[in-house]
Amino acid sequence: MARRRYELVDPANRLVAQTLETEWNQRLVELAQARQTYEAQRPDPQGLVSTQADMQQAVAQLRQVWYGEVVTSQDRKELLRCLVEQVFLESRGKLIRAQVRWYGGAASDLDVPKYLFSAPQLYHQVRELAQTHTDAEIAQRLNQAGLTTVKGKPWSPRRVMDFRLSNAIPSGFTTNSQLRASDTGYITSAEAAARLGVGQSCIQRWYRLGVLVGKHDGGQSPLWIHWTEEMAQRLQGGATPDPRMVSVRSLCLQQGRRPDEILAWALANAHHIYRLRRGSTLKFFLLPAPASPPLE
Repeated sequence: MARRRYELVDPANRLVAQTLETEWNQRLVELAQARQTYEAQRPDPQGLVSTQADMQQAVAQLRQVWYGEVVTSQDRKELLRCLVEQVFLESRGKLIRAQVRWYGGAASDLDVPKYLFSAPQLYHQVRELAQTHTDAEIAQRLNQAGLTTVKGKPWSPRRVMDFRLSNAIPSGFTTNSQLRASDTGYITSAEAAARLGVGQSCIQRWYRLGVLVGKHDGGQSPLWIHWTEEMAQRLQGGATPDPRMVSVRSLCLQQGRRPDEILAWALANAHHIYRLRRGSTLKFFLLPAPASPPLE
């Protein structure tokens, strides 16, 4: 601009030409200084070379680095400006659904609470843990990490539950149908009883014996059973009988022991427990572990 103004001025007007020439020279000096500053701050290309292992390590520690003290809020904003193209917001009750469009065409959906009275890192950590951990397990994890509530108190299962409910965080271990996460692999004891055709007291006894695997926070909290296709095939009565199988009833008669004792002994020795249909009822059978002698 300074150069154009200088070239357009009438040469006869020496005072104006001299002023514009001085301005032009000043701009040239500023341009040279800017280039010098840029070159001085420009990273060395050799220093930007990263191996695949370096990139994998950076990705694995991205959350810790992002929320750590090394990266400032200004750094985060500048990084996001380089990555995010558009953001669309939609109100959904207590949450705001943010659809992020990244440069390159990828898109991500993120649920953000409207009213958050704690650090965003804590919200996302609880949200992530709630998919595979009970409230008691989450409280234990948070306390081990040295994290406290907004009032500076240690976490308890009740405080975790209140935090989830106030922020509409889905969980794989809640009886609230609106906040229950799907496809977690766990079902309630009532659901397990319905699938296996027994009472809940039977499910609880099998859980205590180890026939069923699950999670229970103690007290009056619900019992959650880890449901798998393999377990369903063994215990729902649809398994194919094997000549090596021996009924628990026959072992009880031979050894003079109760069924619960036989089942506990079978689990301790890695034998497989099945329920096979005999007439109109389902009976327990044991299949010897590999390389084990026949059960007699």
